[in-house]
Amino acid sequence: MSCALRGRGVWGDGEVNPMRYPWAKFRAVLESVLVLYLYGVLVMVFLILPPVGLRALGIRLELRPGTAITLGGVLIAELLALGAAIAYYRRKGITLGQLGWSLPRHQAVVIVLSLGVALLYSWYTLRIPAVKENIAEISFFKLWGAFVGVLAALMEEIVFRGYVMARLQQVKISPLVQVLLTSVAFSLLHLGFGFIGILCTLVVGIALGGLYLIGQRNLLGPVLCHCTINAIVEPWLLFWLLQFYSEKFRK
Repeated sequence: MSCALRGRGVWGDGEVNPMRYPWAKFRAVLESVLVLYLYGVLVMVFLILPPVGLRALGIRLELRPGTAITLGGVLIAELLALGAAIAYYRRKGITLGQLGWSLPRHQAVVIVLSLGVALLYSWYTLRIPAVKENIAEISFFKLWGAFVGVLAALMEEIVFRGYVMARLQQVKISPLVQVLLTSVAFSLLHLGFGFIGILCTLVVGIALGGLYLIGQRNLLGPVLCHCTINAIVEPWLLFWLLQFYSEKFRK
């Protein structure tokens, strides 16, 4: 990151150099898009690799164990991304604890809004039969899915809000653009869910960005919301997705 231009937040404060400002703004956007692209590719590779690899080896698993193994692939991707994030921030002299984990000033409002958004989205997923039929189940499969889902949510917030929105704020790109860019990227990360799924995740992405801003660039709101969603709906959302594609490719 350029030290010539610093904004509020973990990157510090400083004066803008008018001669380098346009380049700094372009570089920040380019870096953000690249980070989001690499993160998306990493997750997709490890999401697709387990079922495709098993199929190539002639191994046929039932849907539940297949989903559990796919979750293992997602876990590997998230741990690799977390390691890369820690290494990157360490090189910049920043710890993950500096990304905004303290309680926001309007903590009660942020917490209520975060849980409200999470419960509303979780309620909407009950329209999916695979989610509705299994939502009350307590099992190792459910706990495994919730664990991986919560870790994935935490990592996504570190990337989308903790890095990208903070990086764009550094070069004084408007909060609206910050929210829209991260929301579109977040929705594209869920391409496999179809048009309605992309639209829903776009709305959720906007809500997560809004919670981040309401909390004065604090990660508590988006992390609480995102983790609550994944703790409730996983592994059933991934189970449904794999079920859909297994039936589609079987035809």
